[in-house]
Amino acid sequence: MAYVEAAQKHFRLPDTEMTNARIAVLTGMSRRHVKHVKELLEKQDEVLTPGQNRAQRVVHGWLNDAEFLDKNNFPLVLPVKNDSAGKEVGSFVALVKRYSGDVSYGAVLDELNHARVTEQPDENTVSLITHAYVPYKSNSEQIRIIGKSVSDLFHAALHNLESDEKRLQRQVVYSHISADLGDECQQMIDENAKELIDKLNAKLAQAKKESEVSGSKDLKRVGFGVYYIEDHMDISKTDDH
Repeated sequence: MAYVEAAQKHFRLPDTEMTNARIAVLTGMSRRHVKHVKELLEKQDEVLTPGQNRAQRVVHGWLNDAEFLDKNNFPLVLPVKNDSAGKEVGSFVALVKRYSGDVSYGAVLDELNHARVTEQPDENTVSLITHAYVPYKSNSEQIRIIGKSVSDLFHAALHNLESDEKRLQRQVVYSHISADLGDECQQMIDENAKELIDKLNAKLAQAKKESEVSGSKDLKRVGFGVYYIEDHMDISKTDDH
């Protein structure tokens, strides 16, 4: 998807239609494959199923609604229910009612638990353990997310090739690391990446709120991606690290 999208955006000839044949030449793909990818690109912004949309909205509300945040703007561990004078306040039930409409809190909780977005220290409380919701039952949605991630990385690399104003594009990779130390490194990477993503999410969420209030028409899509790298080595081969 990333190659087709980049070809359409960056390699269009002036006053000339970008045909499937030209995209095929630029990408090395067949015209039939190009046609299929273009159809997927046209559909990639379609809404998720109602259940997936609602689960995403619940996570977003948990991360941004002051009722469900502590004084440092981190998501609280929520009681499943907290009835106050006949009204749910500061609970998972209250969160679901506010952000998922008429879907039962049990259905949303099951989905988030299965997706490993939440966990329950006990049957009466719920904690948010990751800020990224990927529908565990939806292969098509996971593929869409993967495609978008690849596209974002490709566009950053292409920008850095063409522009003097470079964007962040970094990675650190070492080979010849034993499996047990590799596991230790993975844990450290996961912990540090989560801490950074949490901080960035808080900042970007606040920026989004301020942008909505300001009514600015000059808008950008802004974000940051990080990923873990691991593969098995052929010990007969060596590299620089």
